[in-house]
Amino acid sequence: MASSKIALLLVLSSKLLLAATALHDDDDDTLALQGGQHEAVWSTSNMGEGVIIGVLDDGIDAGHPSFGDEGMPPPPTRWRGRCKHAGVASCNSKLIGARDFTRHLRRPGTAPRPGTHGTHASSVAAGAFVRRAGGAPAGAPVVVVSGVAPRAHLAFYQVCAGAARGCSRGSVVHAVEAALADGVDVLSLSLGDDDGLGFHEDPVVAATFSAVVRGVFVCAAAGNKGRTPGSVANDAPWILTVGASSQSQQGGAPRSAATIPGFSSRGPSRNNGGVMKPDIVGPGVDILGAVPRSARGQSFASLSGTSMAAPHLSGVAALIKSAHPTWSPAAIKSAIMTTADASLTDETGTPASYFAMGAGLVDAAKAIDPGLVYDTSPEEYIPYLCGLGYTDEQVNRIIYPAPAVHCAEMENTEAKDLNAPSIMVALTVDGPAVTVSRTVTNVGAARSVYRVDVSAPDGVSITVVPGELQFDEVNQKASFVVTMERAAPGSALESEILGAQLAWVSEEHVVRSPISIISA
Repeated sequence: MASSKIALLLVLSSKLLLAATALHDDDDDTLALQGGQHEAVWSTSNMGEGVIIGVLDDGIDAGHPSFGDEGMPPPPTRWRGRCKHAGVASCNSKLIGARDFTRHLRRPGTAPRPGTHGTHASSVAAGAFVRRAGGAPAGAPVVVVSGVAPRAHLAFYQVCAGAARGCSRGSVVHAVEAALADGVDVLSLSLGDDDGLGFHEDPVVAATFSAVVRGVFVCAAAGNKGRTPGSVANDAPWILTVGASSQSQQGGAPRSAATIPGFSSRGPSRNNGGVMKPDIVGPGVDILGAVPRSARGQSFASLSGTSMAAPHLSGVAALIKSAHPTWSPAAIKSAIMTTADASLTDETGTPASYFAMGAGLVDAAKAIDPGLVYDTSPEEYIPYLCGLGYTDEQVNRIIYPAPAVHCAEMENTEAKDLNAPSIMVALTVDGPAVTVSRTVTNVGAARSVYRVDVSAPDGVSITVVPGELQFDEVNQKASFVVTMERAAPGSALESEILGAQLAWVSEEHVVRSPISIISA
């Protein structure tokens, strides 16, 4: 297919392309872990040590100090990848592998060039500590820059040949297949398809399903289509779909309020009506990171886009994976979503909707210790795909190389009943009540009690049965049923889209699920 179908998700605006020297010289730019989060998270996760993040992007400056390996352990013994990239002279214990899948996108005889986008995204996810003195006034404190998971390993897969020539689905699929064979733990994709193809039409969806089957966490950018409803990209339910947030100033105090920027793509998903998208937002405006070195020596810059938000979350996923090596991709996704901060506004200053922010702004410190998780096995996505109305041939195309299935021979799952950390339902005049079921797994203290706390909009009643969950051991499961109903079945609701939330509260944890209600 044409290479232009998949694009890098960077906001190209001169106002958002700031030099690193514009930052305050006393800032400690530990990416994504602002507000003192990084110390608590890093002490629990050992900064992502032992985890391999595979980045798919447009090129990397492998010799950049952000990819130096001082103090890094060697790659895990399970690593089977290679350093085979014409633009990478050698790999090390930080950048442990590099592959190029863009020969068909370049002019004959040309070599791949270091990519600004790929260099930046890689450094945001797992860049090493770099003391950035260049450009600072004499005597000013030195700025320390790092990625979210600075002791995680990086494997780079070039799938794009820059903004002009773009990316191709074939390159992405082959790179994902290579990354899975190589042994990555997390896949980070700051690229997307804006055409909104059905799951069965997009081979990238099938490739990422294979990743989840292999236990690999997939994180991808939501896109930069702005406020257009249904513009969100990368919306398969097994992907963590990441929108962008920014930090605004109030009363001269920086980083005092989180806002959804106007460019961040919005839900709902065009491909599934019962799974809320995006899932989460992460910092995506004026993000300081590495860029290819030049003769002038400047090698850091601030870029904006959901391309910057996605590797933030890839880094957070690596931290969680390091702290909890046995957790599934769905458990990690749940931990990120149910601990997020939902007190965000959009670019107009009004409270952000779930279709703008998903579950909210990532809180890495809380995500390491979520208490409960909504876990989902890869096999559970198959009856969900059948429930969306895909044919056997289409479902089998998505789940290949898993064994072929026949939807008529299994009990299909309605999208609303997929065991996701969020809930999305429609209340109509003919269907004024909807019931969904969920199962949580205890990953906190062995003996714990959670009580439900529900916030419902005017005109809707929400009941949860049972209203209390008791656990006696770790990994114990408990199920519950949520019923949402029009308080007055024949009356109209105050808005076409309503927000609610369900939280399970213990002495130590608040496990929050956003609820989106569509009225018709």
